[in-house]
Amino acid sequence: MARFLVTGGCGFIGTNLIEYLLERIDERIMVLDNFSEGKKEYLKGIDNYSDERISLIKGDVRKKEDVKAAMENCEYVIHLAAQTDVMDSIKKPKEDADINIMGTINLLNESVDRNVKRFVFASSAAPLGEQKMPIHENKVPRPLAPYGASKLAGEGYCSAYAGSFGLKSVALRFSNVYGPKSWHKGSVVAKFIKQIIEGETPKIFGDGDQTRDFIHTKDISQALYLSCTEKLDKDFELFQIATGEETTINDLYSMLKKKLEDKGLDVPKVNHIEERDGEIYRNYADISKAKRELDYNPEVTLDEGLDDIIDWFLNDYL
Repeated sequence: MARFLVTGGCGFIGTNLIEYLLERIDERIMVLDNFSEGKKEYLKGIDNYSDERISLIKGDVRKKEDVKAAMENCEYVIHLAAQTDVMDSIKKPKEDADINIMGTINLLNESVDRNVKRFVFASSAAPLGEQKMPIHENKVPRPLAPYGASKLAGEGYCSAYAGSFGLKSVALRFSNVYGPKSWHKGSVVAKFIKQIIEGETPKIFGDGDQTRDFIHTKDISQALYLSCTEKLDKDFELFQIATGEETTINDLYSMLKKKLEDKGLDVPKVNHIEERDGEIYRNYADISKAKRELDYNPEVTLDEGLDDIIDWFLNDYL
């Protein structure tokens, strides 16, 4: 049977994706994870976990022998493993490049050798930098931080391996992802909820009018699944994966405040602090290409998604 490899499968997006895939495919799933953020317990804690359906290798995408072992008999590769912290990339750009670029090249090389049917690369809006909104696939990238540059390089190598070796690949530029299983995430939705639950005063960098396009993990999983299964005309495709909705950080906090107060929690007034270098101010996406060519259609509204993640934190995280 065909098999899927998910790198970073014990992490936030990975565990949500595997739960989603197990409901839709009969094939087995191989997971490669070095446990730098994800944990074996996170994967085994998903609702439909099965030892018969899932195999796990502890390994690193930077090590060729680990990649080779993980890709035996795999026909679809979903590459989620990455260094994802913008500020860490500024502090340690070489390490960011080593993980995000060289790790991706190792997987691409092995994918060519294995005649993989589709290679799916998890990218980000970060390669684009500051742009006139909305962002879309035809915008000229101008990354503001090494993280954005390394993700742009990953997209470029996917395109190059499609052109040079005929490796069918898809790069997905995710907007701001949130959802359950956010154990270790420092992204804004999970961070706010954790700080409030733990009695801390949440902080907003800058004036709070910066915007993001918040997308639930169910819709990210939908896009990743479709990237493996949909017929695509070109060997390489790039898609913006988002909701197309723009939300300010101030509005996000107001929504969370009301929902958490309705649950009986004491929610403090947020503390505004100095803005951070290297971060995009406005961000939301035009997803018409993904809708048209990938048959992608986001289904989870921000209101519904926040209810979902709050319930997870209150019932499973504590």
